[in-house]
Amino acid sequence: MAESGEKPWVLLIGGSFNPLHVGHLRIAIESREMLNPDLTLFIPTASPPHKPDASLLPFSERCDMLRQSLALLPEEWNMAVSEVENERSGPSYTVDTLDVLAERFPDNRLVFVMGGEDYANLSTWSRWRELVIHADLAIVPRKEHGSESFDAVTVALWPGALPLERPLPMVAHGFALPGCGRILYLPQPLLMISSSLVRQRFVTGRSLDFMVPAPVLAGLEKEADSIRSSWKAEQRPGL
Repeated sequence: MAESGEKPWVLLIGGSFNPLHVGHLRIAIESREMLNPDLTLFIPTASPPHKPDASLLPFSERCDMLRQSLALLPEEWNMAVSEVENERSGPSYTVDTLDVLAERFPDNRLVFVMGGEDYANLSTWSRWRELVIHADLAIVPRKEHGSESFDAVTVALWPGALPLERPLPMVAHGFALPGCGRILYLPQPLLMISSSLVRQRFVTGRSLDFMVPAPVLAGLEKEADSIRSSWKAEQRPGL
């Protein structure tokens, strides 16, 4: 939760959501419980710069699946979908998105949630040093990228970062950055589910029950033939 005297927070969950799975929702729920934001926004990427888009479901379909899935959650959790990244052409750079959202939420402090794997590769992102101008970063564990990786990456990217003297009540630890911004580490259950795993299992006809929300499964089955065709090229055996 925002400390006394701070602006209330808006939690940002970005991703391709191709498709949305239960791991995405658990990250949002766990992060919300630890930070108690006013609003949680899911931000589907329109044109991810780090990933090929040949197998990317249409933006409108991904947004529809998200909205239908969030509708199953308690209304008081205040989770919504933002189409901000579809409002401009070209690659969907996070720094540009934060620039826009900072203008739209002048009375809030943004908190952008990242997986540990993405955080470890942050130096490859466009204008990555500017991310913390408008938002704190909240890092969640991902695969082998846990708390030790978080500490090492933070110190390497921001040599002047200092450990927070008084972490938030449900936050393990974090760093204050020189000038502005904070990097927080949010421990949570590690679910070994990914969108790529969901795509592989769907192509091979394996069950997705309890891996994706019911509206996502219904949407995939509705257009099963065309979706399997577009996802088949990336299929890998054994999963």
